[in-house]
This record gives sequence, structure tokens and C-alpha cells, in this order.
Amino acid sequence: MPVRGWKEQLRRIAELCLLGIVAVLVSLPVLTVGAVVATLSTAVGHWADHDDLPTWRAMGAELVRRLLPGIPVSVIGVLAVLVVSQQVAWLRDGVVPGGGAVLAVFGVAIACLTAVVLLAIPRLAGGTWRAALAGGWTDLLQAPAAALAALLVTAVAILLAILLPGAVVVLPALLVLALHAIHRRLVLPRRAG
Repeated sequence: MPVRGWKEQLRRIAELCLLGIVAVLVSLPVLTVGAVVATLSTAVGHWADHDDLPTWRAMGAELVRRLLPGIPVSVIGVLAVLVVSQQVAWLRDGVVPGGGAVLAVFGVAIACLTAVVLLAIPRLAGGTWRAALAGGWTDLLQAPAAALAALLVTAVAILLAILLPGAVVVLPALLVLALHAIHRRLVLPRRAG
């Protein structure tokens, strides 16, 4: 790979930030989140492989192709967040018996499921949500360090979003890039070995 100057590196990161801004805007109708994440993963995977984003026309066509299959994923994701939030509130407030111990077990289970979803995102570059989630589960079992890394990178992104609210619009593509890097560094070598 050729050595690049700082201006070229800045241009490449700016491309990803612009892609993140577009992803946030297209995700505002919530039902499009599944399609946007899949399209974002495909675009970032292309960027990592070919050192350039696909054309905006190609990304638009990819978004349209993934729109209908992404709606159930979006609905299930929103419902899952609502159910988990309610369960945590009930456990925290003592409405459901078990208290802190059950809350800790529930937290570990949610972290594992979140890791599966995060590990699935790089797999969306070439496949469906169903296949990607199945692969994410396999990755969790075979490369638990990758799951931990994905959770930590996401925690850093969430912390940045909280501390710097304006950064929310540029974080999606950068987070997906980090998940692709984790996949390539910690998951793919395990599968090859």
C-alpha cells in the first residue's frame, strides 16, 4: 500500500464521516435502520478492500435492495430495546424478584446478544441479516476476544456520543469500520486456522 500524506488520510476519513452523516439522516425514519446498517457495512467493506467508497449511486441501489428485508430487522431491534429497557427497570426497581444477581445475569446475556449483533455487522457486506447473525453467533463462540473488542469499541463510541453530542452524526461509519477491523484482525485468522 502506498504511503499517503496527511491530506489524503484526512480526505479518506472525511469520506467516512460524510457517509456517517448520510446514514444518520436516512435512519431517521427508524424502519430504515436495518437497511442502512447493511448498506453501511457493504460500503465500509468496499472502502477497506478497495481504498475507496463505492459510488453514491451504487450505495443508493444497495439501500433500495436491502430496504424491505431490513424493515423486520428494524422493528425487532426497536422492540428488543424497549423490552430490555423495561426488564432492566423492573429488576432495578424490585418489581421482579431477584435483584442485583438477576440483573447481573441479565446484563451478561444482553452483552452476549449485543456482541452477536456487532460481530454480524461486518458479515452484512456480502450477505443477509439471517446469515450474518448466525455467523455472529459462531464468531462469539470461536473468538470471544472479538466479541469483547466489539463491545469495547461500541462503548467508546457511545461515550463519545454522550460527551460530544455533535459527533453522533459522524460515528456510524467509523464504528462500522472499527467492527470490520475487529472482524479482519480477530475473527478471520481464527476461521483460517
